[in-house]
Amino acid sequence: MINTEDWIKRADEVIANTSQWNYSEALQFATSMITAFYGPESPQMKTFRMTIENIQKKPGNATELRMQAGATIKNVKAEIQAGLIKSVRALIAGEIVSDLLALAKGILADSSESAKNVGSVLVAAAFEDIIRRMGVELAGVVGRPKLEEVIIALKQKDMLKGGEPTIALSYLKFRNDSLHADWTNVQRPQTDSCLAFVEALLVKHFS
Repeated sequence: MINTEDWIKRADEVIANTSQWNYSEALQFATSMITAFYGPESPQMKTFRMTIENIQKKPGNATELRMQAGATIKNVKAEIQAGLIKSVRALIAGEIVSDLLALAKGILADSSESAKNVGSVLVAAAFEDIIRRMGVELAGVVGRPKLEEVIIALKQKDMLKGGEPTIALSYLKFRNDSLHADWTNVQRPQTDSCLAFVEALLVKHFS
């Protein structure tokens, strides 16, 4: 989980005295801030890069570069404090999982064995995706630990409550069997049950 307080503190330090800014330092921090909160390939990053590239083509551009970096840092800080960035991140995460579930539902409408197999792969992928996204966004999980460890971290942070941790752990075998194409161990009721569980988490945490 991103420590927003540390980022805001550093942003305040960078923009505290505009007359003493080192524009290269300000640009570097603005780039890091956009990457951390929006992603390296986000529209915000692309716009920032294009703007900076255009300014760099001009002679005597240090002041304008410094001003652009400062404006960007202030804007990102304001969006963090308004809670807008968290909302955007959650929306994107929710859309990805929702698309997987919608595709799985469409396939599972067919009662054939092959549809069950394909649907189970999509549901298993959606299950892993939402658990890992919850781990990052809600429990401060870093890296890519085992899924069981992410579930435990979510339980410790009270992001999975009541019987949810036990249910989530019970789906680990379904996830493994589905993603490793061990079809004899994958039953349609498991697939349907896991799909409903992921949908409930999606509504609860990413809507």
